[in-house]
Amino acid sequence: MMDARQARCHSPGKRIDPTLLAETIASLSRLIRAHAGGLELVALDDGAGIVTVRFTGMCVGCELRAVTAEGSVRPALLAIAGVKEVRVAGLRISDEAQARMARDFAPYALERRAVRLMQHAREVQR
Repeated sequence: MMDARQARCHSPGKRIDPTLLAETIASLSRLIRAHAGGLELVALDDGAGIVTVRFTGMCVGCELRAVTAEGSVRPALLAIAGVKEVRVAGLRISDEAQARMARDFAPYALERRAVRLMQHAREVQR
């Protein structure tokens, strides 16, 4: 596992705030812990704006990982300035299925909810 500070050292751009990234991943992981799982940073390509994370614990074998990734993880991480793409290691879902989930989730404003939840979680931590 790589932490955000180590990831920053491996990338020339420094456009993604490593502290905010680490806080957001920690907040998401705390929420996922309710299901005996977690989330961790695998890689950060700051120049390209790509963040790669992976699920841990019981989430590794959960068939609802894709729903959690699309409804909570991806929107929360994409809300961080400089993040252009979020990859989830070990998640096998077609681009078509991912687009379908995003379209189906749109009426429920999950992206805005995920972002508000992460903002609130960061405020509580401070």
